[in-house]
Amino acid sequence: MGLEIDFLKSLNPLILLKMKERSLSEELILIAYFILFLIVSYKMIILVLDFIRPTVDVTLRYNRRKMTRMSFIILGLIILLPVVFSGLSYLPTVMGLAGAGIVISLKDITLNFVGWFFIHGSNGFEVGDRIEIDGLKGDVINIGVNRFTLMEISSDPKSEQSTNRLVHFPNHFVILRQLIVVKDKMNYVWDELRIKIPYDSDFEKAEELLNGIIRNNAIIDQREIDYTLQELSKNYLVRLGKTSPIVYLALEEGGILFSLRYLTHVRERRDMKTKISHQILKEFKHFPGIRIL
Repeated sequence: MGLEIDFLKSLNPLILLKMKERSLSEELILIAYFILFLIVSYKMIILVLDFIRPTVDVTLRYNRRKMTRMSFIILGLIILLPVVFSGLSYLPTVMGLAGAGIVISLKDITLNFVGWFFIHGSNGFEVGDRIEIDGLKGDVINIGVNRFTLMEISSDPKSEQSTNRLVHFPNHFVILRQLIVVKDKMNYVWDELRIKIPYDSDFEKAEELLNGIIRNNAIIDQREIDYTLQELSKNYLVRLGKTSPIVYLALEEGGILFSLRYLTHVRERRDMKTKISHQILKEFKHFPGIRIL
């Protein structure tokens, strides 16, 4: 019975805090209590913030939780430093036990930390950017110190829609693998829609109709483009050249090929292509002299 009471006392954080000298196990127990206290406090503050200042903006909610979490991590490190330094006499024991694990994992941890700095550098990416890495494409939804997370995008170039699967990558992948980034600040790309008509079709009328369709449906505000270029020019030498939509014509085997080239928002490529295709079918229906192959 006495041993049980002593054991329970050794787990009591109030008793441990009053002790002037503590063993290594007692120090570790106090640290575990403190980490648990930080986790509970973080959860409570998030609940209070969501109750006092509710928001449906997912970006604002994500940033708020991210900042709160980072604040608690920094606070915890600052408070734990005196505890760690006060127990330096146990350092050889701790290092001896953890030495093997540190040797094995140090390489990946160091590379991930360097990768984290690279991600947050001028040539990196941010939450909301669309990237392609190691043959997989997705939207960045989280960046941690050790890894980043993508919402996977279908590999089919005709759809490029979310698969609703989360994919985690260690940060060092941005150093060791090829990385393609579509910045959220410049969230539009060139896209093309190709249609072919027979040689005996009225190609001049078809070209006129196609030019009218893309000029009415695929125009991005020039002020938006100018602002984007101004922002990107701080870190990149970007020249878009001509930004207005255009229709190209080429003679191919079996017919006349029209290529409709236009700027579209990266997350609206399929919607834009559907909208333009619907308009083409609607317009061509009124002209029997134009057929689509």
